[in-house]
Amino acid sequence: MKRCLIECGVPQASEADALAMNVSEPGKNVNLRIDYISRSMIGNIPDLLIDLLEVAAYVYCADQRIARGSAMLTNFGEDWRRSLTFSIPVRHPEVWQRADVQELLIDTLGFLSDDSYEFSFRKAEAPVQPRELYFPELLDAFQENDEVALFSGGVDSFAGAVNDIVTLGKSVTLVGHYSSTKVRNVQEELIRDLRQRGYERRVSYVPVWVSNEVAKPVEFTQRTRSFLFACLGLVVAQMSGKNGFSFYENGVVSINPPLAGDVVGGRATRTTHPKVLRGLEALFSTLLDSEIEIRTPLQWLTKKEVTQKIADAGVADMLAATVSCTRPRSWTVKQKHCGLCSQCIDRRFAILAAGLEKFEPSQNYKRDLLLGDRSADDELRMALSYVAFFRDVAAMPKARFVSGFQQVIPALDHFPDLSVDEAGSRLFELFQRHARSVEEVIARALIEHGDRLYRGEVPSGSLLATCFTRDHVEIAPESDYDRQATDFVDKLSAPILEFAVDHDAEQVLFHGGHLLEGANYRFVNALIENFRKAKRTRSEVQFMPPHDVADKIGISEQSMRQQLRRLRDALDPLAVMLGIPLNQDSFIETKDRAGYRLNPACREIALGDIHPPNPAASQE
Repeated sequence: MKRCLIECGVPQASEADALAMNVSEPGKNVNLRIDYISRSMIGNIPDLLIDLLEVAAYVYCADQRIARGSAMLTNFGEDWRRSLTFSIPVRHPEVWQRADVQELLIDTLGFLSDDSYEFSFRKAEAPVQPRELYFPELLDAFQENDEVALFSGGVDSFAGAVNDIVTLGKSVTLVGHYSSTKVRNVQEELIRDLRQRGYERRVSYVPVWVSNEVAKPVEFTQRTRSFLFACLGLVVAQMSGKNGFSFYENGVVSINPPLAGDVVGGRATRTTHPKVLRGLEALFSTLLDSEIEIRTPLQWLTKKEVTQKIADAGVADMLAATVSCTRPRSWTVKQKHCGLCSQCIDRRFAILAAGLEKFEPSQNYKRDLLLGDRSADDELRMALSYVAFFRDVAAMPKARFVSGFQQVIPALDHFPDLSVDEAGSRLFELFQRHARSVEEVIARALIEHGDRLYRGEVPSGSLLATCFTRDHVEIAPESDYDRQATDFVDKLSAPILEFAVDHDAEQVLFHGGHLLEGANYRFVNALIENFRKAKRTRSEVQFMPPHDVADKIGISEQSMRQQLRRLRDALDPLAVMLGIPLNQDSFIETKDRAGYRLNPACREIALGDIHPPNPAASQE
């Protein structure tokens, strides 16, 4: 695991291998700017939220400055995750140093980005960065709106906006984050067009610029972008006197299992995953001592159904102005979609499924979804992986769907109004509908272009030709990456994590000779009785409240949380040794306001059943 110290609010790092980040001079290398805010609204924002803005900006920018492992999957479990330690000056250290705030911040970010976090907060020295510097372009007045929502300029965010503004007649403040002028131009064009159509009084736009200055990004996964985005939404909502805001994103993307070949296992993003959103709600509510709600009005819609909302609102002609592509550097005036990335593939399938292709011709894409030649590099593999995934989902029983994807299981108990079983059923139905829409697009295209396929006029490396010439969709020709990806995915179905407890030696043992002892053993020992009792009675493993765990171990709650982070770090080698992908909750689970428990999916076995280290491996 790559470890890095990020020293914030300083012009120069104190250690050679540390990273210095600063939102102000001297040594400014992080941009944070919010436009089109009224002077009166600035008075509504407490210093605590200015702290939050700076924390979010530092986390987001550091995420891009510190590279993960290579594009290959070699040493995936070892190299993908980073251990990030932040030292940040804040105006209210007494709040940020609280154990409950730190736990929510660390756990939510840990699940979101699949990294390990540690924060130390110190009192910001005078003179503190004046808040006005973040709001350079002020308005004399700002119209009051019904809703605050996050706006990217993609299909989902635009569909959510027009559904609220046009269909439901609401007024909405749209908060748009951008890191390039190309992205801001897309957002502003859509806003301008809505205003010209008579919705001037129903739409406000607040653009936000957050980016690295001087140093170029080296990591482009941007797993923490939604943390930044949510913090921006909260700040604008609070300035508007509201205790909530909306994320416009469809439910398939929200869960985001590995839809395509470049998004394997832990690489699948968790931008609006229900567990992330509930964690953010809890963090914001704890910080402000007030109930904060993050709404996801498109949660139970597929991409096709979301796209149809644009047509239902009577603005289908604006569809082509939205942009979903993740490669803005390749955008041109006429072609803002590469047609190759997973987002472009997902978007084009949705538009074709909704029957809206006349509003966005295939020429808008550098590579046509169905007929374009994808034989170069991994282009065909990407598209085929997408089709193959949803083909499998269409034939999958509910039980296998619910238990078969790492992203689905942790989502089930994070829908406040649904039981676990109800959530599983609705997610299964959602993915089934999406799978059928993918199949319908392929089937229609085979009929439409059947004669051209017969005559060999369609490139053999196109998605459609590949589907036509095979009796089932397969992943494209094997490459070294594909072999590694297959091996890694196979490990997802490997035996569950097994452990044994030696109370005499005060050790927790795992296969391969790995063990926990000392304070790590005592932490596990505090939870083991609840785990064993539940297994004996075939009941749910109960969570133990933080203060009870701390009492059993004999340390403070804050020390206990620090110990848990050390324990989780100590388990990292197991991912490589056993080939079992691990996340924050793989061995010890954390649940907001409930406490801790040993993961029910783990299995306690006898000491005699622990496999010793492989002698051959130890000699290498």
